[in-house]
Amino acid sequence: MGEKRSVALQVRDFAASALFYREAFGIELQLEAAFEVEDLEEAHARALSAGAEVVREPDDGPAGREAVYRDPDGNLVTLTQRARAVRVAGVDMAGGGWAVVVLEGNRFVEAFRCESFAEALHTDVEVVAVDIPIGIPESGPRPADTAARRFVGSRGSSVFPTPGREVLEAPTYAEARRVAVELTGKSVSAQSYALRRRILEVDEHAPHDDRVVEVHPEVSFSELAHRPLLPKKRSDGQAERRALLEEAGVELPATVPRIAEPDLLDATIAAWSAGRYARGEALPLPEGYEERIGAIWR
Repeated sequence: MGEKRSVALQVRDFAASALFYREAFGIELQLEAAFEVEDLEEAHARALSAGAEVVREPDDGPAGREAVYRDPDGNLVTLTQRARAVRVAGVDMAGGGWAVVVLEGNRFVEAFRCESFAEALHTDVEVVAVDIPIGIPESGPRPADTAARRFVGSRGSSVFPTPGREVLEAPTYAEARRVAVELTGKSVSAQSYALRRRILEVDEHAPHDDRVVEVHPEVSFSELAHRPLLPKKRSDGQAERRALLEEAGVELPATVPRIAEPDLLDATIAAWSAGRYARGEALPLPEGYEERIGAIWR
């Protein structure tokens, strides 16, 4: 015979339901209590020392890791280990520095502005999701950028093409344009070149810090909303994004010193994607990509 399993039923009248199941199916219902615990292994050891009868050893169940016991009166008791909220950070450029938002689950922990990406990495979190290209192409367009522009539809212009390494390492914009034309036949935009210092800064850390992943706020907001959004520079676009986060249960403060509203919203949605990545729920662009670096995660 296979291992016996328990099934929890919610009923309004236990006596009436017990009679129905006995007469209809020949099944005897038993009262069962269910409790959440922080550490199931510790609770299991305590239950054993107290003389509880083990009905089912600690194991992974549909509600999480759980175990079932019988108390001295024969009642079944289920202990389920409470899911641990993962602490993550979202990082977005803010003026001449970085905006950092830390979430634990959907609970707001802190937000601050720092001058270097290295400072952001000092945060005690499991994932750091940053809005900056990670994985500099040697030549040609990045598949992640192409897929992201397609994904956000009408907001595709918000995804800047990532210049190649030789272009980024050029000391001046004029030199960068010359190198870009020589390598690709096309120049590089001033906006893309303006990101060079930040791209190279993150590139120093991301290959060696497994916590760091790339996100794009417009991609993440589109994933959350399942539709294109209003431009974020407009007040109604910012209100739309804040409302989406609140509807998703994500806490965020009304304001943070030295961080503008658009940057606060972008760092927060980056943290939302970081949480999805930590839980194994995030999806890569391009689809099917398996490496941490080279994808935009949503």
